[in-house]
Amino acid sequence: MDKISQLRQLLRRARGLIFDFDGLLADSERYHFLSYNEVFARYGHVIDETEYYRYWTSLGLGVTGEIERHGLDLDPSAIRNEKMPIFTRYCEDGSIPIRDEAREMLETLSKTGKTMAIASGSPSTDVRAVLRNAGVENLFDVILGSDLVPKIKPAPDLFLRTLEAFGLPADECLVLEDAEKGMFAAITAGIPVIIIRTPETKSADFGRADLTVESHTEMIELLKNALTI
Repeated sequence: MDKISQLRQLLRRARGLIFDFDGLLADSERYHFLSYNEVFARYGHVIDETEYYRYWTSLGLGVTGEIERHGLDLDPSAIRNEKMPIFTRYCEDGSIPIRDEAREMLETLSKTGKTMAIASGSPSTDVRAVLRNAGVENLFDVILGSDLVPKIKPAPDLFLRTLEAFGLPADECLVLEDAEKGMFAAITAGIPVIIIRTPETKSADFGRADLTVESHTEMIELLKNALTI
């Protein structure tokens, strides 16, 4: 089956659309990196940016993974707490944009009448700040962040909480993601998942996704064709 037919089939089944935020919609991954790097630098450690996008962005191993890989005598919780206000500043001051192509994708999908949500590993207040600055907060019926669930991706908590908010079963929803951790979380939650590769996740293995799209540009072209019938 070609990608247009696959996408059309997935969209026809879905009454609810669940979007990742960092990387997929917001060009924010570098700001997470800069925020964490600023904190680690206080303790004499520098994060390798390539390693960050692999182990943090895609696999979701986070602060604990960095500390364990490099044998650092640091408290993960303390590092996170120091990082949060730095990243929040970037969210609130307009530094972090919504990707232009992501905006077009969102506006196209919002016209389908489907319920739309964000399920993000960032705090919901930070997510809302970026969306508000970009003028797209009103496109979403539900916005959930890391502050509202016990565990973040690759755990399925965010997606399961979104299903509850939607009042829909997993097979009537569709996740749009850009990272392996999100793919695994969607699979565990039983929700079909589309991967849109970004520069940070272009080399990841997405063999278990229902559909993998190589870029936002390709996704927009596929949507134009899939929604014409």
